[in-house]
Amino acid sequence: MNVKNQDCFKFLEENNQEIDLILTDPPYAISRSTGFSAVKNGEKRFAISMDFGEWDQDEIDLEKFCELAYNNLKKHGTAIIFYDLWKITKLADAMKKAGFVQLRFIEWLKTNPVPLNSKINYLTNAREIAIVGVKVSKPTYHGEYHNGIFKYPIPNGRKEDKRLHPTQKPLKLFEELVNLHSNKGDLVCDPFLGSGTTAVASLRHERDFIGCEKNKLYYTSALNRITGEENDYKESTLFRISQS
Repeated sequence: MNVKNQDCFKFLEENNQEIDLILTDPPYAISRSTGFSAVKNGEKRFAISMDFGEWDQDEIDLEKFCELAYNNLKKHGTAIIFYDLWKITKLADAMKKAGFVQLRFIEWLKTNPVPLNSKINYLTNAREIAIVGVKVSKPTYHGEYHNGIFKYPIPNGRKEDKRLHPTQKPLKLFEELVNLHSNKGDLVCDPFLGSGTTAVASLRHERDFIGCEKNKLYYTSALNRITGEENDYKESTLFRISQS
């Protein structure tokens, strides 16, 4: 386990380990004010914020990131990168330019989406898209006839999916992706660690993990979460040994 408080580009440039799976969710640069207020006519109402903070203000250099991701992967390795629905073609172009093949779109359908403008049109934020790309050919894949649609709720504060980050992905979603696209003992990487979901999913399914997060606050939160998961894993392992 190697987790650093570092910029993703520096982390990938300095990394000397070949990675089996990159599973990540970089900033989309979509933060904005919705204009909704928590109070209207003196009464409290449901309010929605689409301002995710400073970390989401600047769009990353997709071409540079995809090139580094490709170079860090093992031959036959896989990258799964979530990105904004309206900018997903930019990501696809960057991945193709870097050398990725067998590009596939997968979709996270939120079973409890934020009801933004729900009375005037279709929900605009009920899904998120990721692209799966392969280095060379013959990737690790344990699915069969999978349509690439994953249905999970947005993390809502329960212990297992405690909300630590504004765009946090469901742990169960990332557990499923880790199992589909890697084997036990493989090295998984997330260079935009956020709340640490990818690390926890990897730990739970006996994968090695490396990653980084440049925001000090999120890095600390993720590290605490990962440490707690490691301690739980050690305790459960000792319990199983004592029972055998």
